[in-house]
Amino acid sequence: MASTDTLAYVESKLDERRKELTAFIAEGGIRDFTEYHKLCGVIQGLDHAKQVILDLAKRLERDDE
Repeated sequence: MASTDTLAYVESKLDERRKELTAFIAEGGIRDFTEYHKLCGVIQGLDHAKQVILDLAKRLERDDE
């Protein structure tokens, strides 16, 4: 199973990508509503993936106890 270090690394990469996308949106990089809608979906997916990782990390901690 994955180590907590590995999970922390993946979580940090997801956070990094989310920050890049939100900065792109905030800086007016969106061309149209379709692109905005797509990027919002990507951000939601990143948030979901992060939550899965956090849940797995908690599960690993409980199993170690």
